[in-house]
Amino acid sequence: MDHKLLLAPSMGCCDLFDFAHQVSYIDERADFLHIDIKDGNYVKTYSIGPDFMAALKPHVKTPMDAHLMVKHPQWIIEDCAKAGATYITPHADCIESDAFVTFNKILSLGCKAGVALNPATSLETIRYYLPLLSKVTLMIVDAGYAGQKVIPQVYDKIRTLVEWRKSMHLDFLIEADGSMNKDVYRPLYEAGADVVVLGPPALWNKNPNIEKAWDVMQSEVDSELADATRS
Repeated sequence: MDHKLLLAPSMGCCDLFDFAHQVSYIDERADFLHIDIKDGNYVKTYSIGPDFMAALKPHVKTPMDAHLMVKHPQWIIEDCAKAGATYITPHADCIESDAFVTFNKILSLGCKAGVALNPATSLETIRYYLPLLSKVTLMIVDAGYAGQKVIPQVYDKIRTLVEWRKSMHLDFLIEADGSMNKDVYRPLYEAGADVVVLGPPALWNKNPNIEKAWDVMQSEVDSELADATRS
């Protein structure tokens, strides 16, 4: 295997008292800036919104991905596009009745379309609109609940997506999100994931200093991928 794992830190986790510094440092190193938008309805917690992206946009060059963990993603798609999102990623179970309308709207606004799936959501629900997508985000735990163990069946879903991508001649990214830590980098990589979303356990909890935390995280990723390529 010769691909690398792309890194997408979840920017709502930045320390508010060191925010500008952390954003600047991460922007120089990350592949994507992951923006979790939560409505307290689809998931039990609230978070940042499009205004957060609008504030970041003048100061970052890394593509921002708006992960819409909201019951009615159609209501804020335009706001996310105006705020500077490169990717807009609603959850599959929130757009079942108007998926094609939703993705065509995202594309018409000049953004790339993604979709997110909880572990129990079947891949078959997205198969027919995969050609419209630039990214598929697979939650490796149930969305909205902290401290969960990774659900191992997700590795099979990643492998299936890799097969579909090849057989359908598509080029969407496969992203893994949730409870990210050094123990899952290698199996995610071996299954075929392209991107991992980094939350506090993967990055910020490593050290209060973002430079040291990043070095620890990067070392863990590099070590796990080196072991995978040697095997």
